[in-house]
Amino acid sequence: EAMSCGVPLVATTGGAIPEVVGADGDTALLTKPGDSEALAARLRFALDQPDLRQTVGARGRQRIIDRWSWRHTAEKTVEQYRIRLEAEKRKA
Repeated sequence: EAMSCGVPLVATTGGAIPEVVGADGDTALLTKPGDSEALAARLRFALDQPDLRQTVGARGRQRIIDRWSWRHTAEKTVEQYRIRLEAEKRKA
């Protein structure tokens, strides 16, 4: 939600989060999970750099538009249905 609003996201590298939010310093600001000191340092870093916040926020928003918008999701769903349909036709 933050990314979709153009707000620079600070998140952890836990699980699939980097796959969703993108590269550190590009579309999000990432830190390792479970390290509150690293999180605080990353937040301070972001707060001290308004240009970086603006750039990361804008790139994050574009990532959401490109990869996670309703339109993109619908197009990918249709693509998967077509792939499945073609596979079923080849079996028949």
